[in-house]
Amino acid sequence: MRPWIVLACWMAAPASHANAADGVLGVYLLVGRAHVQVSPFSAGDHPVDMRVTVERAPSPGGVSLRLESRGHVCVLGASRSGSGVLELRTPASCIVEVSEPDARGRVNAQLRSGHGTLRGGRLTLVLRFDVGGDIAARVARTTFTLLQAEFTVPEGWTPALPVSGTITGTGSGARERS
Repeated sequence: MRPWIVLACWMAAPASHANAADGVLGVYLLVGRAHVQVSPFSAGDHPVDMRVTVERAPSPGGVSLRLESRGHVCVLGASRSGSGVLELRTPASCIVEVSEPDARGRVNAQLRSGHGTLRGGRLTLVLRFDVGGDIAARVARTTFTLLQAEFTVPEGWTPALPVSGTITGTGSGARERS
């Protein structure tokens, strides 16, 4: 067999995977729930709205997922089967800079598992992150009485405290029409 035929066939294979993915590329608006269990905070379930941009990745059958929520961005890689099943690549890490009115700090979210489906104009994701970092909290000015003496604690920030735990979430949504 001539070397140029092998080269042409090899180069055509990734292109056929990319063309199959072209029908699913775009922006998806997901709605779901996240279970947050991060100490020292109370565990709870929270609604999640997420914008996910699906782009072609350089590997055959691969896609890149750009997750955006509440001003934070995380880019994850995934493989996509011909039937639309997604398997996210682990380990993956996303740094989250927290800058809220009552909290600030930095958290590292490590993707431990992730899967989903991408077909028929819909994207569904199931993700599990281990999180760790340091967060400072704003303390409101408080006045209290102790042993007949009045004390005032001024408004300020706590020292950064270590946080750790897990966040698991699910979301599903349709491709945005342009």
